[in-house]
Amino acid sequence: MKKNLFTTTLMAAALISGFACAEEIVPESGAELLIWTDKSTVDYMEYAAESFNKDFAQDIKFSFRGLAPIDSASRLIQDGGSARVADVAEIEHDLLGRLVVAGGAMENLVSADRINSTFMQNAISASQAEGGSYGFPVSFATTALFYNKDLLPEAPENFEELIEFSKSFNSKKEHKYALLWDIQNYYESRMFVTLYGAYEFGKNGTDAKDIGIDSEKAQQGLEAMKKLRVANDSNPIDMRNPQVRRGLFSEGKVAAIIDGPWAIQGYKNSGINFGVVPMPKLEGQQPRTFSTVRLAVVSSYTEYPRAAQLFADYLTTDKMLKKRYEMAQAIPPVQTVMEEIIVDADEATYAIITQGFYSDAMPSVPEMGFIWSPMASAITAFWVNDKSPKDVLDRARSIIEEQIELQE
Repeated sequence: MKKNLFTTTLMAAALISGFACAEEIVPESGAELLIWTDKSTVDYMEYAAESFNKDFAQDIKFSFRGLAPIDSASRLIQDGGSARVADVAEIEHDLLGRLVVAGGAMENLVSADRINSTFMQNAISASQAEGGSYGFPVSFATTALFYNKDLLPEAPENFEELIEFSKSFNSKKEHKYALLWDIQNYYESRMFVTLYGAYEFGKNGTDAKDIGIDSEKAQQGLEAMKKLRVANDSNPIDMRNPQVRRGLFSEGKVAAIIDGPWAIQGYKNSGINFGVVPMPKLEGQQPRTFSTVRLAVVSSYTEYPRAAQLFADYLTTDKMLKKRYEMAQAIPPVQTVMEEIIVDADEATYAIITQGFYSDAMPSVPEMGFIWSPMASAITAFWVNDKSPKDVLDRARSIIEEQIELQE
């Protein structure tokens, strides 16, 4: 481990002092890179590796393993320094903070300036941790509103339309609902909590000492969300299961559902006549959803830091982002590239790209892990038991602060 840390430190100094950009860096002779990526993108990664060797006139030996991003981050944290881990791994950005604190990720030493000047703000925020730039953003996803075109011939422009529709459509006995989402999941309910400008942590999610989930703005957002109980009068516990929610929507018993690009293929397979639009407004406000950014990260333990940095950087080039979209339908987090693909994009992709401009990357600070459970309990107490927004949010904040103090 000491040898790898020394190599990383020496390499960082050499890169910073001796090179101005990625094009001037040469991979190590005889480099061999192990790449971890999601099983669904292994084919794309194999293409990227072949293309990289061709474009750089290299003969790097690549090997690949299909591994879920959440497992990749955990393995880098747990096994780095004691077992063979990936040289380049793809993770979801909300785990970056933990990975960096654990010493498992190497800073982006070749393209941080380019990313900071050309990528979407949510991707820029997602790639940073502990005051540095570590991630190489390769795609992003966020939620949108999926609706049944047979029930709603016109896409809802605001949530109030779904409230009105529910008055003649909803039937608990028949499991018919105008609107569904996983109420207890803060990832999905967050857009209502922050409707009037509330936030989790200050300074774009980087200041864990500035907790904003119990502010007056958050209370106002929860009050607005409660108006939707008329449209979504389902049992939140039952609807925690995505198969239940999606099943009801696919059966035509749900007029609209909040979901993400990961659900598109399933809805297509079901044969339902569905459309997808950015989130409608509520009380005249545009909801801001959470976005999840997929990052390539370079392991601190790599024996080939130059080759690993160059390959991770290569994955973020316009050329490879377009190819990733073509092969894996992954939306690139660069506005200029999105503007190219949106011209011929299908309705769902268009909606998700559009909502992306009204999304915030989940904070990647380690303290974000303390948000989920207390906020789920707060929202449940508010939605099901009619507790006041102030009471439930104050309690959530108290629990979050206690957990953060225990961590310190």
